[in-house]
Amino acid sequence: MPGGPKAIQGEDNAVLSMGPTTVGGTANGCTSGGGTVKRAALLSTLVLALCASACGTRVPEQTQALSSGGIGDGVPNATVSAGVRQSGGRGGASDANDGKVMFGDLEVPCNGGDTSSYTATELGVTATEIRIATIADPGGPKPGLNQGVFDSMEAFVKWCNDLGGINGRKLKLDLLDAKIVEYQQRVQFACENDFALVGGIGVLDNLGAQDQVNCGLINVPAAAVNPEQTGADLTYASLPNPPHLYNVGPTNWIRERYPDVIDNAAAIYTDLSVTKMQSDRLVEAYEARGFKFTARPAAAISESNWGPIVSQMKNRGVKFMTLTSSFEEVIPLVKEMAAQNFKPLVELEANYYNQKFPDQAGSVADGVLVRLQAWPLEEADKNPAMRQYLEIMKKYKPDGVLELLGVQAFSSGLLFATAAKSLGAEVTRERLEQALRDIHTWSGGGMHAPTDPGAQRPSPCFIMMRVEGSKFVREYPREDTDPEVYHNDRQKGFACPRDEESFVELRNVDYRSMGAKRK
Repeated sequence: MPGGPKAIQGEDNAVLSMGPTTVGGTANGCTSGGGTVKRAALLSTLVLALCASACGTRVPEQTQALSSGGIGDGVPNATVSAGVRQSGGRGGASDANDGKVMFGDLEVPCNGGDTSSYTATELGVTATEIRIATIADPGGPKPGLNQGVFDSMEAFVKWCNDLGGINGRKLKLDLLDAKIVEYQQRVQFACENDFALVGGIGVLDNLGAQDQVNCGLINVPAAAVNPEQTGADLTYASLPNPPHLYNVGPTNWIRERYPDVIDNAAAIYTDLSVTKMQSDRLVEAYEARGFKFTARPAAAISESNWGPIVSQMKNRGVKFMTLTSSFEEVIPLVKEMAAQNFKPLVELEANYYNQKFPDQAGSVADGVLVRLQAWPLEEADKNPAMRQYLEIMKKYKPDGVLELLGVQAFSSGLLFATAAKSLGAEVTRERLEQALRDIHTWSGGGMHAPTDPGAQRPSPCFIMMRVEGSKFVREYPREDTDPEVYHNDRQKGFACPRDEESFVELRNVDYRSMGAKRK
């Protein structure tokens, strides 16, 4: 079973045609002009700094249509994926769950049903099928970007359809490649063909946010990136990320564990407006918890000469450092820091949780901290839901990229299916939105920190990982040294401080007003 961090990385040097694509059998000839491609080249390094996950690099066909006529076939007498249990027949009995099929601690929402009395109820919903779309950016100027999102959704649909679909209706999946700069065009396609957006992410998801709301298309994303999307009407993420709130639980832990570093901090960011905005959010939140930032250097895109920036921080006596960029940038940075014998405490966001980081950085990365809100892949044997996710991926998408955004995409697939199942035969967008609004406790079966999708409220829970010996190891909370924190009543294995201690409301910018709204 691919449970370790080695499974996160994909294949480099992939080649992808940039010509017209085919989506569900329909020609979609959206192309990029030279100016747009140039802009994309500048922005392509940013997605990892904006999303809470590592990034794979494997590239499939640019756009595919996957349906019950293809995605669920080819598995004769398919059985429930290993680790998912059912009373009698497939998978064995589960007395503890009254015979229910379970994914972690979640009752699996995929099931068969008699569709003979069903009718078409909404755009993308027929008597036998529910058509959904996933948008990501693997085919753009950064090949393979967030490929794990497509791979996880493909596996989810195959697995769900093998279990019978949703109340008997099979899922049909459109994988829509936005190539970073074509997000709006992909949304417009989905508006005309699909019932909902599920499990996706777009670096420039702000471009299609208003189009999505205008056409009534509900979005259940793996992650929303920009304020226009994170705060949009009709967006219900499995891990909400409202732009006006910042989770400072890890910040509080840093302050308590390393009190001597907070008075001289540095926040580096790639010199583009979108990355600066994310760095500004971090600085405002950290300052609210007592940090003092004495250096905020802007680095060039794909910076290779870190010498001057490191010298600047060293000369100012910086004790704490964070970086808003992609994980590729941190590798030459930590090497330069080692060369100058500069050793501040380094804390990074979840996008740096990528095995290529410790592999390529070597021992100079030891001690770097990375915060997570999903269960570590290295510890899948201790988390039933994560173990089942990896088994499902191995069975249905064995060459798929494993990354945390893929975990979030799978969770969003489960969230969508749970809401859709509750609708019975009458599947409409209006009823789906109400069902999503009514879900206020969600962890993807235990794969990630518990959230409130219905109220679009994030989780205070987190895990801190540390790079050590070219691998990621758990730093906090640990079962042996932090048993009371580890065995909390909210989500075992996470640190889950009280909400009032965990969030800072950001006020320097009116992020609340940016979300796309119904007109």
